[in-house]
Amino acid sequence: MGDQESRKRRAGSARPRVCVIDSREVGLAYARLDECRLDVMGSLPSLSQLTAATASTYDAILVGCTERLLLSPPFRTRAHQLSRAARLIALMASPTAEAGAQAASLGFVGLVSCDVTPRALERTIAATALGESAFPRTVLNGLVQMVSRLSSTRLGAYSDVALTPRQEQIVELIAQGATDREIASFLQISQSTAHKHVQNALRRLNAKTRSQLVASARQPAFRGSFD
Repeated sequence: MGDQESRKRRAGSARPRVCVIDSREVGLAYARLDECRLDVMGSLPSLSQLTAATASTYDAILVGCTERLLLSPPFRTRAHQLSRAARLIALMASPTAEAGAQAASLGFVGLVSCDVTPRALERTIAATALGESAFPRTVLNGLVQMVSRLSSTRLGAYSDVALTPRQEQIVELIAQGATDREIASFLQISQSTAHKHVQNALRRLNAKTRSQLVASARQPAFRGSFD
């Protein structure tokens, strides 16, 4: 909590302090970084070289990504570990809904195109430093459509499940590791509304945990086996 409050104070009073990960696979995370009103305090070739203690001192970690990198087990492990201490923002060419889902599941709080303007990148960093998630609207819209298709395919055939279409979408997001805050960001609803949908789905399926919710929703004939 202290680290988050410290980041908020710095974001409101000075240039954000950032670290940039220019990976060998991606090259420069952002080519116009010198045009941004940021204090670049560090530049590393890999997330593996960044410790959680050091990461927590920055307002944001800018990470050059590709869809392949987002699926790499070593990268996923390290990103997930660092996301507990720092705010990770992925930069990649032509972000997709699938990339957005992968990034969010690893704890990234933002995803932007490498082609965004310096001012747009600054706004993204400022938003995440204040505790918000920042994903492109096109990615969010694509993710909602993707989740809707998955819900229809995986859950729609099971009448015994009796989840609403919105709850089916949320179950799919939970299956990808999304938190209530990330669900709210993806579906463009409030976090309290997202939490309410999750709780209602848990009650409908008589599940005690989110993992049980996903498992039971995918059973062709769920009968409340978690009592």
